[in-house]
Amino acid sequence: MGRLLLIFLFVWSFAFSTEKDLKLFDRIVMVVNGQPVLQSELELAMQWFGIKNKKEAAEKLIDQIIVAQAAEKSGIRVAPEEVEDAILRIAKANKMNSVEDFKKKLIEQNISFTEFKDLIKRELLIRRYIQIHLRRVLFGGIKEGKQIKLRKVRIIFLSTKDKDFKERYDFLVKNLNKDNFPQFARKYSDDPITAEKGGLLGEVRKGDLIKRLDEEIWKRKVGDIFEVPVKNGIYFVYIEDEKEKLINEQPSGEEIAEKLKKEYEIQLNKLREKAVIEYLDKSLQ
Repeated sequence: MGRLLLIFLFVWSFAFSTEKDLKLFDRIVMVVNGQPVLQSELELAMQWFGIKNKKEAAEKLIDQIIVAQAAEKSGIRVAPEEVEDAILRIAKANKMNSVEDFKKKLIEQNISFTEFKDLIKRELLIRRYIQIHLRRVLFGGIKEGKQIKLRKVRIIFLSTKDKDFKERYDFLVKNLNKDNFPQFARKYSDDPITAEKGGLLGEVRKGDLIKRLDEEIWKRKVGDIFEVPVKNGIYFVYIEDEKEKLINEQPSGEEIAEKLKKEYEIQLNKLREKAVIEYLDKSLQ
């Protein structure tokens, strides 16, 4: 799911300036449940998944396609604006200010923007399939509930790799308060996803976050602003509010993630068994 934050732009071995020209030299390399897959899509998948071996990348791409297909069959949808928002986050993570700038950069590198959008849509479908469908499969029948505490948390993350880290850190130490926290998060945070929401991480319960953050958040009181140093930077954390909520009796944190991972593997194997895959490029078998 973190793959939505960064993409390494690449250049193919032949250079054509437009998506139209590129497709003239494209070809179908396989068909997955009736869906043709182009050579250019496979090349893009190799970069996205960070895999140099075409056969291994093809297997990952097949998994992505069949799970996305299953998500749509179960009624899960992703709106075009959600895809645009995800691409904008990727653009900002790559130091670009708009989807249009990112699109131009892709085209300059002979990468189909349409195919990139399709890939991102599949990623979003898979994430929603896990969070909605698989959670329902695992936990939908549980009726008993319990009262839990939720804390509304905002964060500002500063990466120590940035050359202006010390300047920004010193400024925040001196000036940060609860009133300007959202404004400063948008301006200074190196986490693009929370930054655009004024640093809002959301409502969390004990055990939801990484251990270092989790411990600090739950030993402080509402209204506190404090620092949490981590390996590659520093978090400024603001505990904005706390409330109690009745929720279904379900495992949390790492236990949920592990259960979802196992269930995903089970469902993926079932989908694989039923999938009809035709390899037009025999080297991918």
